[in-house]
Amino acid sequence: MTDTAQQLRPPVRATRLSDQVAAQLQALIIDNALKPGEKLPSERDLCELLGVSRTVVREAVRSLVVKGLLEVRPGGRMVVRAPDAALVSELMTMMLRSGGGEIAFSHIQEVRRLLEVELAAVAAERRDETDLLRMEVLLRSMVEHQNDPHRWADADVAFHAAIATATHNPLYPVLLDSIVEMLIEIRLTGIRLPETPQKAYQHHLKVFERIKAQDRPGARKAMQDHLQEAEATFQKARFSKTPRIAS
Repeated sequence: MTDTAQQLRPPVRATRLSDQVAAQLQALIIDNALKPGEKLPSERDLCELLGVSRTVVREAVRSLVVKGLLEVRPGGRMVVRAPDAALVSELMTMMLRSGGGEIAFSHIQEVRRLLEVELAAVAAERRDETDLLRMEVLLRSMVEHQNDPHRWADADVAFHAAIATATHNPLYPVLLDSIVEMLIEIRLTGIRLPETPQKAYQHHLKVFERIKAQDRPGARKAMQDHLQEAEATFQKARFSKTPRIAS
């Protein structure tokens, strides 16, 4: 009997059996008892080891596929997939979007004020030359694409992501990435105003300069000012009757 098989136990019947089976398999993946790229035990073997039906096993496996912890390979083989930051971000984005209309702009801005202001401060302390180069490239991209709303918005959001990366804490980019789609939508609304690209660039430049100078309080203040301006711009642009057209 394999080590994996020895760690599997028949589930108790307090909750759905498929949920319990999924939880056991998920724990094995997280603990690396089932390694990335490794083939999952066959459906028959899992049924015998756990004392459950094929239906229960199939439901459990399906839930792990949805979570991205298992993937189907050619021939129908189930293979373990390594958990990664992109997967976590995708799940968080789905959770946010499931709120539908309950997720308002004010909710997004509140999260940004709590998260991004401190991100700028931490980045000022920990950034390296590679981080600074990445930010400089994105600042140039914002200037180059100020007449192309979608590319400008992408560069804007990527600049904020670069700040998260500059913290050298792998959790910060994951947290920020979970709201990135909504941030792009906000940027595309704001750029309806002709003055938005230049004003946003100036705010980003100030944030960058404070991070480059390793001025933690200054970076925090620059990001606070930027978010306040972004909020005012969004509110004004919502009522603009002359949407900006890409050249």
